[in-house]
Amino acid sequence: MKTFVLSVQEDLFPNYGNIEAIALSKIQLNEEKDDGAKRSMCTRSSSSGLNDEDACVSSYVRRISLQNATSTFAGHTCLDKLIKVFQSSLEALEVKPNDTDLEKWACIVHECMSGNGRNFHSVKHVFDISVDAEPLQTLSAMFHDCIYYNVDGGLSFKMNEMLKGIIVQDKMSCGTCDVRLVDVDAHDDILLAIATSIFGFKSHQTLLPFAGLNEFLSAMLACRELEKSLTLKQLVRIVVCIEATIPFRKEEKQGKSASEAQYDRLILTNDKFDLNFTEEEAIYAIKMATDLGNRDVGNFTTSDTAHFLDNTWKLLPESNEHLRESSTYTMFEYQLALKNMEGFFNFLDPTTVYHSFRGMPLPQIMSVMEKKAEMNICAARCYLGAKLVGIAVLSSLAVLTGGDIPIAMFMGDLPGQEDEDRNLFHLGEILNRECPDPRRIGEFVELDEEIFNILHVGRKHATKFDLTNSPIAAFLYGIIGDKGMQLSKKYVTYPMTVENSPKFLQTLPPKAVATIAYLCAQFAQTRKPKLVDIALEYFNSHSSTKAKCPPS
Repeated sequence: MKTFVLSVQEDLFPNYGNIEAIALSKIQLNEEKDDGAKRSMCTRSSSSGLNDEDACVSSYVRRISLQNATSTFAGHTCLDKLIKVFQSSLEALEVKPNDTDLEKWACIVHECMSGNGRNFHSVKHVFDISVDAEPLQTLSAMFHDCIYYNVDGGLSFKMNEMLKGIIVQDKMSCGTCDVRLVDVDAHDDILLAIATSIFGFKSHQTLLPFAGLNEFLSAMLACRELEKSLTLKQLVRIVVCIEATIPFRKEEKQGKSASEAQYDRLILTNDKFDLNFTEEEAIYAIKMATDLGNRDVGNFTTSDTAHFLDNTWKLLPESNEHLRESSTYTMFEYQLALKNMEGFFNFLDPTTVYHSFRGMPLPQIMSVMEKKAEMNICAARCYLGAKLVGIAVLSSLAVLTGGDIPIAMFMGDLPGQEDEDRNLFHLGEILNRECPDPRRIGEFVELDEEIFNILHVGRKHATKFDLTNSPIAAFLYGIIGDKGMQLSKKYVTYPMTVENSPKFLQTLPPKAVATIAYLCAQFAQTRKPKLVDIALEYFNSHSSTKAKCPPS
């Protein structure tokens, strides 16, 4: 056994014990490699191909893709900022709110958007989409994500009371709730009837989380809270704005865009309830609503891929409750989260991200936004694909050595979880130290250089449930490139099983599998014998293959 370990260390880890080489490897992480073997084949265009520096185009795109806008609002705390935003927006509408109401509204927004599952759809997001917005847009932004039914685990007791008489919640056998609209009667609740009409809903309709449930309840919350402060037409405009934040909608059956269909519903609602919107007022209301909807997904226009992936990563624990427990989630749970997220991006049509209505935004602006959205979606697909192959390796090793276990068993604790013990290590630290640039291993491969760097060095911001970098994904992607990833992904299944795990692992270089299995063995003591056997099997396979190769 000792001989094998030494052989693995020398063959797989040439830097093992070499302090000078390790120090050099850290420098190489940020160096530009220009040795004639640079593996840079970016499948995404680095430019939109359009003149997006045009003043009109760039100003709109910059505005909707603002990052970290919280600091642009006055106030010492988030609650203080929220109060000031409510106050300034209402005063711009010639409404003088009292301190009691301002405090109540700020606390509602803050409480709703500060839940345990809120990572992306937090208070910060409200500020990000409110910069330079008009007053009713801003008030709509304050409330638009207050209800996130599936992420928050249903309605809190307080929200149930505030939204009483709107929905019926039937507990299902699987533990989820069937949410249905009540019998809507304009004589009982005119605002509910108007909102139902604008959303295109009907009495007793089942409301779905990804088809307007959250936005509908958020709009009704806004109406009930602001009913005594705003006119009926202003409340209707808020409902229209919040409805427009339902994301990724395709054309209606009649071939109409989401914004044109919304305009039709507003006109229908206007006539039905005698709201007295003129045609110009209705058009303006839809334009402002379309603009808020674009702001809500402004992240897709960013030119900073690492920032885009940061926000994508914040969404994972919102839709995967297991990941909120950073030290206990398992291989399968993490793989399922990545599988679902990758599936979402694979089917996401870039043309459904942004919408326009009668020249707002201008066609040239829409073209730039769609190009940027397409580039970011392609980046997410590549990044998630590499991550998925990486976790599939760990899942396979887990299955072949005893079954699913917490990911920390093979990878080690996340940095920061046990700060008092500075002697703790993580698999990624060792892998990056011993193999500072996996692109130099093996043959030339084509890959996306930017995605590799994000995998290898890390996203910009840390999350509680994951590393910023992806050492195993970067290691594999650097060795096998885009074509290798596509091949390996075909053999990734959920869950990995004893039958399909070997087939998947055989699509990867034996040396890479041996390396990962050997490193996992250093952390998982109870599975070390089986992991070492797997490492030995693939190491010998690599050695025999190498022996058969004729000398160059």
